[in-house]
Amino acid sequence: MNEVPLASVMAGSRVAIMVTDPTAPDNPITYVNSAFERLTLYKREDVIGRNFRFLHGRNTHPADVERVHKGFASGDDFVVTLTSHRADGSAFRNQLFVTPVNDEIGKLTGYFGMLRWVDAQDTSLSDPRVMSSETMLKELQHRVKNHLAMVVSMIRLQARREITAASFDDLSHRVEALSLFYDELFQAGERAAGQVPEEVEVCAYLQRVADAVSGLEGRRGLSIDFRCEDIALPIDTAARLGLLLSEFLTNAFKHAFSGREEGSIRIDLSRQPDDAVCLSVADDGVGMPAGRTWPAGGKSIAEQHEDAASGSGPMDTRGKDGLSGLGGSIVDGLARSIGAEVVVTSEGGGTRFEVRLPASRMPDSSAPSR
Repeated sequence: MNEVPLASVMAGSRVAIMVTDPTAPDNPITYVNSAFERLTLYKREDVIGRNFRFLHGRNTHPADVERVHKGFASGDDFVVTLTSHRADGSAFRNQLFVTPVNDEIGKLTGYFGMLRWVDAQDTSLSDPRVMSSETMLKELQHRVKNHLAMVVSMIRLQARREITAASFDDLSHRVEALSLFYDELFQAGERAAGQVPEEVEVCAYLQRVADAVSGLEGRRGLSIDFRCEDIALPIDTAARLGLLLSEFLTNAFKHAFSGREEGSIRIDLSRQPDDAVCLSVADDGVGMPAGRTWPAGGKSIAEQHEDAASGSGPMDTRGKDGLSGLGGSIVDGLARSIGAEVVVTSEGGGTRFEVRLPASRMPDSSAPSR
């Protein structure tokens, strides 16, 4: 498995993410994002398979250790502010928030954790403002929990077996997009004095997703032209739109410029005359192969899980023989979940991915933005 170079990952996210597997012995960590690596100084390969307790150390208060232990044992959301230790032995204060993720029949399948660094000298840790930040974390989790299950499902799908480097890169893009979304919402909540907004202005978030995917891909000869109208969307819809953008861009970077070092991608987000919202990603690349119907024709997430469980050897979640891979399954699932239509066209060179959100799924456009 090839590690994604940290230098090529987007900068600035304060949200470190980890996923653990309570169905395996000792609830091991199955995934961490690059922000987790930056915060803890541990490399991803040194973390996977270990229980979260490895971050405890001489400065971790025993009462906080017990709170973490009881939190994981409870099967419910929990928040603990504690002192942890980096790979170099240095101590740091962080807020750990963990939420359980259940499958469609209510069975616990994973824990999704976020770590936020806090200033050890900040005396506000004992005043109501910290309680507001904890409340914000809980509220954010509940607002996006429905699509969180899909993301954790994908991570667990690719954690059970060795996966190809390309599949791991794709997974990293998805988790980084999710990390950026939490960071964007938390900053919005801080600006609103601890209140989680019902809607979020999506331009800044989508711009950061585009920058993150571009940084992860490291294709210097490819330029991105980003054009976005000021549009506020419900936060769950915004989260899914960011994940869709990540999938579209990843597909374009990996397939549109075969044999070329240079090219351009244009991203547009606009409100249409009928009040629908349209996100499009258009490239000037080689176009879709004849007969390719991506993202249509792919397997469902459930079918992807069945394949992962029954197969052997390194798992490759990309499409083969003209069929859509896991990315196509995700695009189809995300679009269906928000009642959106995905249209892919490839005429005269280049490909255009377009997702259209009907006005019926949008907030009242006549109301002032928050």
